Amino acid sequence: MAEPTIVLQLNEGTEGTPTWATIDTGARWVGPDAADGALTDPFPAPIADGDDAFFDKDTAPNDGELWNEKAGTDTHCTLAGRNGNTEVLQALETGATDGTADPPEFCAYDDATDGSNRTAPTIWLLVGTTGTGSLSVIRAVETTVAAGSAGGWQAQLHDEDPQTTGTGVAADGYQLDGDKTDEKVVCASALAASGAKSFNLAACAPHDATAGVTSFVYQLQYTYTTLVPALLVGLGLFAGM
Repeated sequence: MAEPTIVLQLNEGTEGTPTWATIDTGARWVGPDAADGALTDPFPAPIADGDDAFFDKDTAPNDGELWNEKAGTDTHCTLAGRNGNTEVLQALETGATDGTADPPEFCAYDDATDGSNRTAPTIWLLVGTTGTGSLSVIRAVETTVAAGSAGGWQAQLHDEDPQTTGTGVAADGYQLDGDKTDEKVVCASALAASGAKSFNLAACAPHDATAGVTSFVYQLQYTYTTLVPALLVGLGLFAGM
């Protein structure tokens, strides 16, 4: 067996009829005037109203936006704090030969280097703030891509804490914060050759978020099995007179 070939893709179609586009691993939380190819608009300093720990982009001026970086055209998660078609991300095995040895883990890190080393995140998006009780802003849950499959996410409240107890996810999802237990999505089963794992994404920023542009990376962690041919050594015995 060889290492699986896995790409991350974002759904640009509908939930029941997805259109998949391969993305880079990176994502950015930016201001409300960001545009494809120019994701430098700073996220504004939020106005704390004292009502909720989290807010989403539905009401100005607390309207930061989540963008996923894709080759050619960046993709905007148009409803950052709710489920929507473009919040469905899948990990697709394209090698058609080998899958993972065990259930993969969907995680987030500060950058690709930290992801490779599994270094604990430090950015506020992933470690949270005082207002959130140190809960990550970025959330995910394993799902399927089919009509009606994401009803729990449609009911999500933007001031609802993500799952931290390891007992069910309901509408709140798992926070993505490096490699910690209950702060990543552990899939229910291994990823098969030519198979896919799908995740619903959400981003709910706190009222004490830091202004500016913040980026992070998604990462799928997995193990695989390599079969090494055995070295057969023959011992020849020569008997002579």
